[in-house]
Amino acid sequence: MAMKFMIINTPNGQNYSETSPSSTVDVTQLQTLLDSGTVEVAYSTVAGGHIYVVTAESTEELVRLVRGNPFFHDSHTEVIPLMDAVDFLRGVSDALGAEPSSHSGD
Repeated sequence: MAMKFMIINTPNGQNYSETSPSSTVDVTQLQTLLDSGTVEVAYSTVAGGHIYVVTAESTEELVRLVRGNPFFHDSHTEVIPLMDAVDFLRGVSDALGAEPSSHSGD
């Protein structure tokens, strides 16, 4: 069964200060992953680092998506499983044997 994961990478102290401001940035690989749907969304954080969401069919695929990131070795990496909120709440309700709440927030 496919599962969705949010992967958060934050810098681990790697010194990027020697990167030239005139260096070209090649976004081709990231754009290809986004276009194919392998990476659902990708964001850069202002403080440094990035967050992306992937769907993986297997542990092996998840490992490749996480460790295949060129910044993996220069980052602290957190992998968080994600679920659709409605599906999750229905699952909780089923597990607890309760009826879903119909509160409208009144």
